[in-house]
Amino acid sequence: MRQGFLCASLIVACALSGCGGTHEVGTTTSAARGSRPSFAGKPSPTYPSQLHVSLEGQLTPDDVAIYMAKEKGYFADVGLTVFFSAPVAPRRPVPYVAAYTDDIAITQQPQVALGKENGAPIVAVGSLISQPTAAMIWLKGSGIREIADLKGKTIAVPGIPYQEEMLDSVLERAGVEPDEVEVKQFGYRVLPALLHGKADAIFGGSWNIEGVALRKLGKEPVIKRVQDLGVPDYDEVVVITRSDRAAREPDVVRKFIAGLRRGVAAVKRDPELAVELLQRSPHEFVLGKRVLAAQMQATLPLLSAPTAGG
Repeated sequence: MRQGFLCASLIVACALSGCGGTHEVGTTTSAARGSRPSFAGKPSPTYPSQLHVSLEGQLTPDDVAIYMAKEKGYFADVGLTVFFSAPVAPRRPVPYVAAYTDDIAITQQPQVALGKENGAPIVAVGSLISQPTAAMIWLKGSGIREIADLKGKTIAVPGIPYQEEMLDSVLERAGVEPDEVEVKQFGYRVLPALLHGKADAIFGGSWNIEGVALRKLGKEPVIKRVQDLGVPDYDEVVVITRSDRAAREPDVVRKFIAGLRRGVAAVKRDPELAVELLQRSPHEFVLGKRVLAAQMQATLPLLSAPTAGG
């Protein structure tokens, strides 16, 4: 049995392929790993007055403070013009920053550790969600009562390598070998995968996002938070940049974090505006305002006020 998913995931020679090969939505994961990635690239000629920022995925309450900071003009106040985009796959923010495709990105702490192990010149400079929110989720009435009942079942995952290592560890602790389940990558569509019967459970979604959505949609989700499954604490959502940029131009990092910090405070003051911003952002699976508002309320107590340097 693996002793701690972080240790296991860090020693895997995972191509960041960004980060581990290209998979189509709904494909079964593979144990194959590529060679160590290359992080060649050139800085944007408009850096640092214009920053290109990669979100960790499609916009959620976890990182809506970035949109709020732009909406309120907080980045402009410190002389920055900031552009945002969602990565084509959830595993991409680390290689985007490492290769200068983006200047700053939002990702998870284990992604940073795994990226560094593979030679990515990156550093975490702040935290937005300082505790794990990931969970194993299935629906009541599915016949699944505990993790051991997942043997022979299909589990939907976003396709982030460290989460798949984490899943292996969780399964093994419950006496289930990883090859006794079918793990499929669904990118941003893990929730519809569960709702439409393409998976029996999801792992790598969050209790405050997918878990809340299922409840508001009238389903009866069974939610097992990773902390209760033997996973050590980690920062769920962090801000990263290239380590050479952080060392050479710390003022840029401080300005961005200052604007983001004000954005977090504004979200807490005006969650209704935050929900409006979520509604404006593109999503592959559209949720109504009622669901987004519930997700926002669940996330508010989790939001950190980031400080430069993490």
